Amino acid sequence: MKRIFSALLLLFTPIVLINCKSHTSIDSYMKELAKEGDFNGNVLVVKNGETIYENSFGFSDGSKTTKLTNRFRFDLGSVYKEFPAVSILQLQEKGLLHTDDRIDIYLKDLPNWSSKITIKNLLQYTSGLPKVAWDKYFEKDEKITDQKIKNDLLNLKELEFEPGSDYLYTNYSPILLGQIVANITKQAFPEYVKENLFIPFGLNSAKIQQEVPYLNSDLMAIPFDENFKEDTYKASISGVIFSLTARDLQNWLTNLHAFKIISKVSLQFLSEEADFWGNIQAPLGGVTWKNGIVKEHYHHGETGNYECIVKRFNNGKDVLTIIVQANQKHQNMFDISDEIKSILKFN
Repeated sequence: MKRIFSALLLLFTPIVLINCKSHTSIDSYMKELAKEGDFNGNVLVVKNGETIYENSFGFSDGSKTTKLTNRFRFDLGSVYKEFPAVSILQLQEKGLLHTDDRIDIYLKDLPNWSSKITIKNLLQYTSGLPKVAWDKYFEKDEKITDQKIKNDLLNLKELEFEPGSDYLYTNYSPILLGQIVANITKQAFPEYVKENLFIPFGLNSAKIQQEVPYLNSDLMAIPFDENFKEDTYKASISGVIFSLTARDLQNWLTNLHAFKIISKVSLQFLSEEADFWGNIQAPLGGVTWKNGIVKEHYHHGETGNYECIVKRFNNGKDVLTIIVQANQKHQNMFDISDEIKSILKFN
């Protein structure tokens, strides 16, 4: 029995050493970044369901009085756009809409141009709608609200281009998708998300905030610049200000890629990019399929001094998820996630 135990110990020891070495290498890399002032945030690395690395660096706000922990939530920036897109496909699977439907079927108070735009156009950013005029309000220190966004749309005389003929990445897309979900389900979009995406799939800390500055900042990482000056922009937009922990995002990706939230066919549809040249994003960011599995899924987002990246890799044998969230932006999310993948020698 002693020999058997010794043999088993030898068999499993190399795996432990490899994991330990990888953890140490990632930790050294992240600590150096934090020491140099190039990272303030949370990191989570999971391989085949096992946590390889998890750590927090820096402070929860500009006062530098509270250290970050893995319990803090961060704004997702554009990563949040996955949630209205997935909600739309859930409703399509229930037969409540079709992505080829014109949006004026569900949003009846928009100008005539809405009769040209399909739900698919919104999903793939081919609607011809312009970018939201954030700066118009933020430069005047005005709070941007649902009503101001609605007024801008009502005053829009014509689209930037004929729907389907070009690509323009606009935040009007997820906003209108959320409104379509609300109109069909007869409930506020945040409530739909909570009941159908957060609670059933273990996103236990996830919240959709009502406005910024937050009415309740408990366990919220507050964004600040390199001088630790906190962001001062003001917004009150329904169903847009998503705040999640890294664990919430891990649960989201795990269930999404297990086809538990939407079907494989629906996930493939949300992986499709519009057929135009340039920096084109699918509704889920960037998604690559091979032999019927998602080989890579990445999504980057930023809002003010928030920055976030999620990456999930599947080489057919192993699955690696890297989540990096920051409340002090340094435009280095891709570099960090790429370096972690390189340290792990994941191909």
